[in-house]
Amino acid sequence: MNSFKRKKSKNNFFWIIGGGLLQVPLISEVKKLGYKVIVSDRDSSCACAKAADIFLKIDIFDVQKHLEEAFRLKCSGIKISGVLAAGIDATVTMAVLAKTLGLPGVDPIVAYITNNKDIFRKTLEKLGYPVPKFKVINTKNFNEVESAIEEVGYPLIVKNADSSGSRGTKIFYEKDLDGIKETIRSAMSVSRSRRALIEELWSGEEQTVETIFDVNGKFHPCFITDRMFDKSDGYAIETGLRHPTSLPVEKQKEMYSLVEKVARDLGVNIGAAKVDMMLTDKGPRIIEMTVRLSGGFDSQYLVPAATGKNVLRAAILTALGRPFSLELLEDRKHKIGFTASIWPKPGKIVAIEGVEKARKIPGFERLFFKYNIGDTVESYVDCTKRVCYVIVTGKDEVSAKESLQKVLDTIKIKTKRDSE
Repeated sequence: MNSFKRKKSKNNFFWIIGGGLLQVPLISEVKKLGYKVIVSDRDSSCACAKAADIFLKIDIFDVQKHLEEAFRLKCSGIKISGVLAAGIDATVTMAVLAKTLGLPGVDPIVAYITNNKDIFRKTLEKLGYPVPKFKVINTKNFNEVESAIEEVGYPLIVKNADSSGSRGTKIFYEKDLDGIKETIRSAMSVSRSRRALIEELWSGEEQTVETIFDVNGKFHPCFITDRMFDKSDGYAIETGLRHPTSLPVEKQKEMYSLVEKVARDLGVNIGAAKVDMMLTDKGPRIIEMTVRLSGGFDSQYLVPAATGKNVLRAAILTALGRPFSLELLEDRKHKIGFTASIWPKPGKIVAIEGVEKARKIPGFERLFFKYNIGDTVESYVDCTKRVCYVIVTGKDEVSAKESLQKVLDTIKIKTKRDSE
């Protein structure tokens, strides 16, 4: 039985799925609106556990357990007014929970389609949108890997079907059957459905396109952020973000238009529609889509720092069935923002220096450590292995980049291997 802290107040509760760093500003926004907060996460020591009015120790993907706890809470007199998963891939849990409780939310079928890369591609294909050539591999058809490679061709990319952070992802430019099979096994191991994709590799600059449908089904462009990657070793490692995008306005309009059309064709009529997009030589192409707000410290920290936009509040109000002011989506600061990471050598962290000095550098906004002294830095094979996130802003790109470089040069993370 999960224990929870019960307040005597009869105030309404808002349910946030996930309790990590990306949910911290969500809790703040919900409380500003006068609601108490339920947080569900399997880690009772997560960043949001103590800030929650009710904390439930549940895996974010355990739909059945969420429903059981929802019924228990309602029977105990708790009124739940909204449900939201933002910056975390628990969109199916969010959608089923909201529908069961009779709350505003996206159709669970749409959440399921967009949460599974292979099903999403098949759906887009049926709707007439361009998709990369791909083949789905699982334990039953693993012996078909060679024929799948021949059908897709090189260059290709292997990825998991339903997990995030580029886990189990690797690019292959030429024949490497053993390497591909090894990566497929890795991708299947991090996939909840134990499925992997062998996919044609598209080429181009990548962007995050964030949008939201309000309670009346009206589409609202929120922002576009440029994503930077290092793919030199075959791994798709996101090294940083630039906000707002450097793309011309007409190209941005084209991307927003594509997102709205695809979302409506899928059946999205309320809530977030976030797309990972690539600007290819044939125009914008959708890589992935989800019905939640972005992760990667984008909508939660980078965008507010650079523009003052409050997409989080817009999403919360929508989940409550309430309209939001367009002022929430206005750029009030007109700055340029960057996120980046520091990349120490793999090994145990023995010292972190220069943090306080870095915080005093003009343009410094935020610093988040995922690893601390005593933790072991692993090889950089996916985006979850980043040690920290740095966020800076400037009045223009030159000043923002200067501030970022100063911060990165100031912070020193020293590691040591066991053999040293």
